[in-house]
Amino acid sequence: MKYILPLVILLVIGTSACKNKAAAISRSQMKAKTDSLVGVKMQEVTAQAMEDLDRRMSIEVKAKTDSLVAICMGTADTTAKLQ
Repeated sequence: MKYILPLVILLVIGTSACKNKAAAISRSQMKAKTDSLVGVKMQEVTAQAMEDLDRRMSIEVKAKTDSLVAICMGTADTTAKLQ
């Protein structure tokens, strides 16, 4: 007898929870939503990549340019040095 009341309460809650169904979305709506989310994320990733490129370009290009100029001028030491 003491188990009937909790069982009835659980059944009422369980059946009422099953009645609320979310509206199904169509393929075109799903595609539009994913495209908009991917588009925003792609813009963020592209912006971050461009910032990284600008930051690294000045560092790496200078070193490469200096080494190429040194080779062309004949002042570069191309032998490996042992420490």
